[in-house]
Parts: sequence; C-alpha cells; structure tokens
Amino acid sequence: MAQVEDEHGAQVTQPGPPVSAPVASQPSKSASQINLGGVAIVSPNDGKQPGKHDTARAIPTNPSTSPAEAKQAAKKSHPAVVAREVEKTKAEQRELKGKPPKGTVVAGLEDDRLWAMLRRFDVQITHVLHPASDLPSSEPDLRPSTLPNLPSHSEMLKSNLERVIAAIGPSSVRGAREIQRLCDWGPQERVRTASYCATYFIAWAFGYAVMSISVFLVVLVCFPHTRRWLFPPIPPPPFTPPSATDPTNKKGDESLIGNVDNKAVHRSKAEQAEEQAFEAAAIVQAYTAKLIFDGRKKGKAAGNSEVGEKEVYSDSESSDSGSEEIVNKPTEEGAQGVESAAVVVGGEQVVPKTEMSEKEKKKLAQREAKRKRDEMVSKMTKATENALGSIADTMERLTNALSPPGPYPDRYARFKIAAAFLVPPGLILTFVPAWIFGRAVTFMLGAGLWGQPIFKWSADKFVHLVPNWRDYLVLLDIRNSILSGVPTDQQLTLHLLRVAEALQTPLPRPPPPPLKGTPKEAIKETTPASMDPEEEAVLLEADKDSGMKPAEKAKVKTKSHIITAFQKAGKKLAGFHGDVSVDGAKKQIGTTIDKYLFRGLVKDNKTLASYPAKLEGDSGHIILEGVSETLKSPQISFVPLTGSKPKFVLPVDDIVEMKKSHVSMPRIALGWASGADVEGLGLTLRFKDVQQQIIEAQGGEKAEGKTLHFTRVGRREQLFVRLISMGRQRWETL
Repeated sequence: MAQVEDEHGAQVTQPGPPVSAPVASQPSKSASQINLGGVAIVSPNDGKQPGKHDTARAIPTNPSTSPAEAKQAAKKSHPAVVAREVEKTKAEQRELKGKPPKGTVVAGLEDDRLWAMLRRFDVQITHVLHPASDLPSSEPDLRPSTLPNLPSHSEMLKSNLERVIAAIGPSSVRGAREIQRLCDWGPQERVRTASYCATYFIAWAFGYAVMSISVFLVVLVCFPHTRRWLFPPIPPPPFTPPSATDPTNKKGDESLIGNVDNKAVHRSKAEQAEEQAFEAAAIVQAYTAKLIFDGRKKGKAAGNSEVGEKEVYSDSESSDSGSEEIVNKPTEEGAQGVESAAVVVGGEQVVPKTEMSEKEKKKLAQREAKRKRDEMVSKMTKATENALGSIADTMERLTNALSPPGPYPDRYARFKIAAAFLVPPGLILTFVPAWIFGRAVTFMLGAGLWGQPIFKWSADKFVHLVPNWRDYLVLLDIRNSILSGVPTDQQLTLHLLRVAEALQTPLPRPPPPPLKGTPKEAIKETTPASMDPEEEAVLLEADKDSGMKPAEKAKVKTKSHIITAFQKAGKKLAGFHGDVSVDGAKKQIGTTIDKYLFRGLVKDNKTLASYPAKLEGDSGHIILEGVSETLKSPQISFVPLTGSKPKFVLPVDDIVEMKKSHVSMPRIALGWASGADVEGLGLTLRFKDVQQQIIEAQGGEKAEGKTLHFTRVGRREQLFVRLISMGRQRWETL
C-alpha cells in the first residue's frame, strides 16, 4: 500500500504492490492479503488507479445534486478522495445485498468504519498506564483504570458523551422506526405487517405470545444473517446516501449542522453516527453555556419592559402599609465565621492555627467553602465521566457481540446473551402462574422492611465462611462472563494497530470526516461569541443599504468589528506561549537559521520513523526503530539537532505510562469562545526497566522510573498510536 496525502493533507492508502511482512512468510505477487492473529491487512494488487468508470459511478450525495454535478465534482477532486467515495458506495451495495464486509485496508472491516474508529481512538485514548490492574489474562486490555482519586477532564467528558450518543442515538432512532415500519399497513408493507400480525395473534390464542416474542428475539440475536430476512432492507432513492437512522432510507443523511465539503462526497452510516454524535454534544455544550453565561440581558431581550422587575419587601411590611422601600438588611446572626469564635464550613468546624481577626476568619471561611465546592464538583464530574464511559463501553461491546467484526475472533457471546437475558424471561412468564409473582413481590416487600437483622447475620456469616469473596466478584463482572472476550471499539482498534505493527505495515492515518471546514467552524454560530439573531438581521439589513441611518449602521458594524476582534484576540491568547496548536496552524520552519534560532520548531520530514519534538530545551527528532534482523525488540531514541549522538536509547517495552498533555481550561475557554480548535502538542513518557517491572509484579519494592516530557511534538497522534501498539504492554486508560 502506498501512502499519499489527499486534498485535506491526510495520509490515505492508494492501491499498490503487495505489502511485505518481515515477521511472516513473504507473500507472492498475487497475494491480496496477509493474515496474523485473525486479522488480514489487505494489499490491493491490481495496480490500477480509479478509472473513468469508477469516477463516473453515481456517488450518492443528496437529492439536490444532479448526476452531472457529481461527475464534474469527481473530476476536480483528489483521486484518493474519489477512491474513498467509490469504496463507500461499493460497501453500501454489499450491505444491501447481504454480502460480508471487505475493506481495502483491513479485510472484513469496511474502510469508513475503520477511519471512524481511528479518529475516535485519537480523541479518546490520551493517558495509558502499564500494567493494567484487575485484568484477567484472557481479556483484552485498554480498560478504564480502577485507581482512586483520578482527576476529571472536560475533553474526556465531552468525548464520552459523544461515544454514548454515537452508540445509542442512531441505533435507537432506527429501532423505533423499524417498529413503526412493522405496524405500517401501507401498500409496500401490507403483506409483511399482516404476516407478523397473524403470527402474533395465533401464538396469543394458544397462550404463547411471550414465548413467541422471546423466540423471535433469540433468532435475531443468535443468527445475524436472519436479520435482513425478517427486516428486509429498502434501497435508498437515486443519489441519496443510506440513512443511519431511517430503515426506509427516504430521508438520507439527517445530520443537522455540518455539510459535506463537495458534491462528490457523502457520509456513510458510520460517518453519520460520528457527525450526529458531535452535533448532539455541541448542542448540549451550547445549551449549558446558555444557562451559565447568558445572564441578565438588557433592552428587548430583558422581557416586558413596562412591568419591570418585582420588588422584594420584608415580612414585617404588609401590602397595606404602602411602603415601597426595598429591604436589604443583613441577618441578625451575621455570616458564619464573622461573629462566631470558630469558622464553620459545610457543618464542619475549621480551627485556625493562629489568632485571626473577624475579617481573616471570613476569608478563611470563603476559601474553605470554595475548596469543598470544587472538590464536590470534581467528584461529580468524574462520576459523570466514568458513567458515560461505562455506558459507551457496554453498548459498543453489545454491538460487537451481536454483529462480530470480521478482523476479531468470534467468541459467540451472542448465544450467552440470549441464554442469560432472553430465554429465562420467556420461560418464566409463559409457564409460571401470575399469582406467584404477586406473592413473591409482597414477600420481598415485607423482608425488606423487617428483615435487616437476618440479612446482617447472613452477610457476616458469608464473609466468615468465604473470606476471599471479593475475588469472585471478577467473575460476576459482565465483561468477564457473558461478554468475555468481546472488545469495545477502542480495544478493536488497538488490536488492529498491533497486528499492523507486527506486520511492519502501520495503518495509515485516517482522513478527516466529510465535513465542510473544521467542526468548530461548522458550529461557530452556537458559541457565546456569536451575535443575537436580531443583531445579525440588522447587520444584514445594513449591508444591503436599505435606508438605515448612518449612525445606526456604524453602531451595528462597530459591534460586529468588536466581536471579530475579540475572536482574533481569543485565538492568539489561546496559543500564546503554549504547547498547543490553534486550528492546526503551526509555524513552518525550514531554513538552517530558523532551526538554530528558534530551537523548538523543527521541519517535519513526514516519515514513519522520525517525529520532530523538543526535549529539555533541545530540538530534535524522536526516532522509532521496529523489530529487524539486528534488533530483537522495538526501540525509541531522541536525536537532537545540535549533535549526532542520541540523548537516550530505550526499549519501547520499558514504557509504563504515556500521557498526552491536556489543554488547560483557560485555553479551552478562549478557543471555544473564539470558535478556534485548540489542541495540545505535548507528550509525557515514563520508562521503567523490564526487570523492575517483573520485581514489582511479584510484589517487590516499587520504583518511580524515569519520566521524559516532550513538547512541540509533530504528528503526535501518529506517534502515540505507534508507541501504544509496538510493545508488549497491557494498558489501562486513565
């Protein structure tokens, strides 16, 4: 596979000669794929570029795009972009015909889903630790860490929210519409609806309605090929992409905010779910900002100006007194910590170490209250972040269990799901009399009210008889039992990255999603820095010279100029003296004078083995060396610009922690308010000798290890995914 850059600057895979696999047997020239660990990395061997027939293919875009426009746009687009669109069209046709997925990069996985998973992996996996705690040896790694008191990050919270929406939103809407379609008595669905209706009422007549529903669900869960027969797909209209949320495919792509960037590009189902998740998270973010930052407005936005605000009167003054004075008197007792001898915050007494005046006590009380509030908010945020991540992980596991991905070994978890959750309720509700349920519920109600002593004695006795009962809780975890061996999308992506690294053919970088401009540009109208609709309408009217007075026009334009200036200043402040990039803009440094003058900005040669970075004030390159005849394990080193000898050479297996530098909250706020996309460029690596790792695993003394912090890392995401997949580590995420 040959890697080139498309019009977006992303690396894409072009058809080329077969991939060589030094770690496996050398394939022949006619080979089309290489297998390792259940994964086939495909290497197209036709050696042809997309021909006229492929580019003239009717690529689905939207109903308003004519075939001539799509064909003309395809001629002007980059060949790699056209090849991706043609492959997406072929994948959609395979899905409609019930054929298994193929893919041009990984066999058994369509390209659009692979790119979506790689993009999500870059955003979601930012901090990993080795070794993973409480992880059975037979289960896939990259689970959330169980360490206590972990900090929360707003980026991770938003990312988990997007994952939940992508995993639940489109599929839930599509499922609801499938049920609606199942009840449709229209001409197209009349025969199918009548068949379902007759089957249900025949089963109901014999008293087996619940059992028939249970058997129907078991068939759907256990035998995926029956789904297209029980719910036959409907092809979309011409020039309309298949919908991720509509089984009838009448509405096409239902994304709201972001449009595709040209008439030859469309979104697949996986890309629609990715876009709609981003849009929903952006709406939640804008809604939250509206609640917090909107505040009290003036003028027309303040409401009814004739009535005004209600005045507050004291309880001692009745409405008959006619007094209109607003009472704003302090309470008789005074604030906590001011009149009293001690400082009390949240019901807890804070004892000062030295004598304090009343003013100092008040400040101390405020500081302690703020600390307690921040601690509470941090715990609530982390709990929300973890809950969203757990929901997203569970939904992704269920999806991969019900529809096993081709590149990953099938663990047949769908049969365990049916046996645990579908068959027992069907048998119980069919053959157990209804009066038993009523007796059981009332018995449990009474036991819950008056059976506490018995429950306490039973728990103490159980702990005495089974002292290691906590070890058995691992078996009760659904991840280790019913969904054992089923990966999340992150774990599946890591598996593919590891196989590609073992073949010494790293996966190419994913292209950007089919969105016009950056996501920040697509939703910039929802940021607090945008104008109100009334102000925007006035500005448009001013631009049309519709007879407005010069003073009014100048006033509106001045306000828009102030907002524009604020946005520009916010972008500059977001990147001022920070290890970040704003909207992907980086200063291009290429001359020798620039290299030695700035000593922090190095020209990127765009190779897989070299990444520009800065370490301890020295600029240079991070060098990755894979397994070869002379090197038994991969290595990482740093070569500064000012010398030929590397600063360090260490095995990749020695890495025990990797962390991308998070962008600070002030920079996030500045970038968000100015409509800019701020991303960090730092990477922290912690090394520990393998022998020390073995000692710690056996219960020996622990060591901190050696920590290196790199800044201004070029292509940081690519470097991170290579490092996480090159070694033998078992990671957990923080």
